[in-house]
Amino acid sequence: MSRNSGDKVPTMVDVARRAGVSPSTVSYAMTGARPISEATRERIQQAMLDLGYRPNVFARGLKSKRSHILAVLFPKDERGMNLGSMEYIFGASDHAQNRGYHLLLWTSRAEELDELAGLARQGLVDGVLLMEVRLEDPRVEVLRSSELTFTMLGQTADPGDLDYVDTDFDQCARLAVTHLADQGHRHLGFVHQDAATIASGRGNAIRLRDGMLRAAQDLGVALTALTCQSHITGGREAFAELLTADPRATAVIAFNEQAAPGIMAAAVEHGRRIPEDFSVVSIDMPAQAALMTTPTMTTVGPVAAAMGTAATEMLIRRIEGQQLSGPSQTLFDGELVVRASSGPAPSTR
Repeated sequence: MSRNSGDKVPTMVDVARRAGVSPSTVSYAMTGARPISEATRERIQQAMLDLGYRPNVFARGLKSKRSHILAVLFPKDERGMNLGSMEYIFGASDHAQNRGYHLLLWTSRAEELDELAGLARQGLVDGVLLMEVRLEDPRVEVLRSSELTFTMLGQTADPGDLDYVDTDFDQCARLAVTHLADQGHRHLGFVHQDAATIASGRGNAIRLRDGMLRAAQDLGVALTALTCQSHITGGREAFAELLTADPRATAVIAFNEQAAPGIMAAAVEHGRRIPEDFSVVSIDMPAQAALMTTPTMTTVGPVAAAMGTAATEMLIRRIEGQQLSGPSQTLFDGELVVRASSGPAPSTR
């Protein structure tokens, strides 16, 4: 039902009248303070839709002692936010809305702990989803001290009893290296994040790098690991650096979505056809980005949106008291999707 700008804004009483229930029953349906039948809940939801009723989230919080707002802590830096990061956040946002919560994106740097402590003290959010987690992450202690419920998308060096959802980076590394080794590649490059990111202790970059080195050793292939700035020029420079370090390299695995197109462009400029002369595989690149490269990118990684969904559900269950004992800790396996950027090594053709 549509309303003109001059129409009276519908209230909870209007919803109750249309649904044939008391206003308190409408309140229970929104806050979950008391159980009501599914049929009654559906009738109330339909009345809200018919009237165009939008409950005030803060009024709900006064009754339920919760704001139904979750904060995603994604520290912004010079790399910005790539499509892969957005996939995690979109998955979290969609699931939060389905569960009756709103999502707030908080982009303060990881070192700005006073701002984080202020957010925690204000009581405006029910819980926090922590992204870009470091092996030693100072934000964890701030959140622990504030007693604000949080879940991590990633993990610290020793997560102990902390809740987290993370990628199984050892499995992803082995899957990527095995794919290329089975195609006859014996000299590989691994292009990951920039040196500052590694120095900061970003858990995913370090875990994947170490997993790559282990997988290469186990499978008997040479691997040259390189740091790389997160832009196209950085990718071009990394390719040149790889050829200098190992002129026999016939493939590269990249964990740097923004740099991958630069790697591919540089390979072509150096006379390497992809994939006839040189193969490229990306870790944790979403399908949307992989289909925009030329040729399309072979990828290894989990479904980011599914991980965002799982982390948000984990957080909500903890907030609502449905998860009372022990930490919730989940690792997601990566999936190999072979596209046009990888193929047999030149010597095996």
